[in-house]
Amino acid sequence: MRKDIALPALALAGGVAGFLLRRWQLASAYVPETGLFVHGAPATYALLGLTGLLALAFALLVRGDGEGPEDFLPAFGCPEAGQMTISAAAGLLLMLSGALGLKDGLAELQLWRAAPELYPMASPGSQLLASALCLPAGLGVLLLGRVAYRDELDAAACRLAPFPALAGLVWLFATHLKHGVEPVLMKYGFELLAALLLTLAHYCAAAFLYGRPRRRRTAFLALMGAAMGILSLADQPDLFTAAATLAFSLSALALGRALLRNTFGPPWPQGERMPPLEEEEQDG
Repeated sequence: MRKDIALPALALAGGVAGFLLRRWQLASAYVPETGLFVHGAPATYALLGLTGLLALAFALLVRGDGEGPEDFLPAFGCPEAGQMTISAAAGLLLMLSGALGLKDGLAELQLWRAAPELYPMASPGSQLLASALCLPAGLGVLLLGRVAYRDELDAAACRLAPFPALAGLVWLFATHLKHGVEPVLMKYGFELLAALLLTLAHYCAAAFLYGRPRRRRTAFLALMGAAMGILSLADQPDLFTAAATLAFSLSALALGRALLRNTFGPPWPQGERMPPLEEEEQDG
């Protein structure tokens, strides 16, 4: 079995199936008048069962014998143009989410200034910080995708590599603050779980640059995070959350696929890559 094909496909299929089950749950098991979910609803059991099965499948299938890559380029290097396209789309979408989040955060800040006793400062503050960090984080995703395609590290990409995980951490905190007073975990649990898994996936990927490779953990977090990210979009979040979730999910899926190919798949064919930066400078 080609794990680098089957497991990303399973993550996509599981995310779409979870999205449909979540919409079914919200339509059949959620009672808006009470803000509660019907106990014992089939949609809820099906959704939780799918989540558990995906986690079990990824945990078992990312296991393997033998050694694997322990540096960033051997682990995530990929000469395919499609992989670079996905990383570029994820980076640009993450920067777009930052711009959208800054707009929403400034609106919340105005509400706080008008009535500080009704709106805690931590909410717009965390929103603005998370949104601002999405700008360098998106650039970092874009540059790391280019680095993986060129098979050559550069200083700018290395400096920006921790920013996706840092932006994800603040995004996770902002998500918790946004729903912190909500007693029903089922309302926002999948959104919070997606933010947690995607943040950890990008943290583990960046750790390869600092001598802390965790291949199986990174692959599991990337695949499960992408699936939960797609599932959580069924909650119809605000534009910032939807764009950030989709961007982090695309980036995690690209990272997970490259890591699985370099760990379990056949060697890459000796095709042409983009020329290294030094060659471009000489040609210019």
